[in-house]
Amino acid sequence: MIPLFQNFDNFFNDTVRIKDTPSWIILCGYNIGETVQFCALAGEFKKQHGHDIIVVITPKHQHVIDMYAHQFIKVVVISDDTMRLILRSGYIPQDRLEIDQPFSACWIDRGFRYSDGIRFLSKYPGRGGLSEIDCVRFVLHLPWNAKLEPPTMSVETEHRVLGYAIQSGLRIGRSVLLCPINNSAPKLPQIFWNTLAKELISKGLTVFTNVGGLNPFNGLPQMPIPGTTPINLPIQDVIPFCRLAGNVIIGNNGMSMLIMMTAFKNFKITQLVSYSPEAAIGHSSLGFQSATHPEKGNEFAGTYQYSVPELCVHTDFSEYLIPIDGEADELTQIAYMVAAGDNTSPNYVKRTGNRTGCYVTEHLDWLGDLVDVSTVK
Repeated sequence: MIPLFQNFDNFFNDTVRIKDTPSWIILCGYNIGETVQFCALAGEFKKQHGHDIIVVITPKHQHVIDMYAHQFIKVVVISDDTMRLILRSGYIPQDRLEIDQPFSACWIDRGFRYSDGIRFLSKYPGRGGLSEIDCVRFVLHLPWNAKLEPPTMSVETEHRVLGYAIQSGLRIGRSVLLCPINNSAPKLPQIFWNTLAKELISKGLTVFTNVGGLNPFNGLPQMPIPGTTPINLPIQDVIPFCRLAGNVIIGNNGMSMLIMMTAFKNFKITQLVSYSPEAAIGHSSLGFQSATHPEKGNEFAGTYQYSVPELCVHTDFSEYLIPIDGEADELTQIAYMVAAGDNTSPNYVKRTGNRTGCYVTEHLDWLGDLVDVSTVK
């Protein structure tokens, strides 16, 4: 046996497994969005396959797991380096689904990242096929109608965020949270955010910039965005703040996935999907495209109307495509349109259906059943 693999065996025997308690050992080792997707299906996984779940995560995912703590019998936290070694060394067979044996919950580990795979079916507007969340159902061996469970917010968290929000100058229902920080997608240019903030302020809204999690690599050159109020919201506080503010504008990342997953979205969500015509070839199932090889991917794959359309049901929700390498004039005009909620803009995303002109509306009869709000307290 390879010595490294023996070390992994010892780790799972000594630290992860529970004696005389057969359990699923599931690793969440990628971005927060993928962990949110798995957690939302964890209850359905147990219902389908039986037994409890031991989840193995890295430190940055702890707050997401806390929102689904009732689904796990044990949580093991390991370093990012250890997680990468386990997932990328070949230790775990790609097709594994075996009790008491570790496997990854992420669809990226099942062959979808480096080819169009079954995601190709959702490439074209107006066509059905499988979505990104269907890929998660697929790798977890769940039925296509497995329901998503929203995250749970504690009353204590909601009360704490309320006090912080009011102290920071929030006006309930008349505020906007801007979230320019992004760890998993290209950051949008400063001029776009500056123009957007200025326009929102001119409409009489109180505008905040979330600086929670800011580091030298994931923020804008100017933080907070000029004219806005900085507010430090860790991921577990963002949803309660959005409910109070009434509006959030955010890039496509794990935090936006968590926000979209919440039940009873009584606030407006605007997602900004970054793209570039000159993006590298490959990773096409993540939505990258190339001007010379357009068949290798498409920018729509990063939108929720295509990746998780069930989360768009009964939601005040808009999506816009933002070119990360656009000219200043173009980015300024798009910012005006986003601030105005302009759904006639060519950058506004609307997944078309075959009959009604809107995919989500046309398929409400089954999309509406894919989110389980019965667990929400």
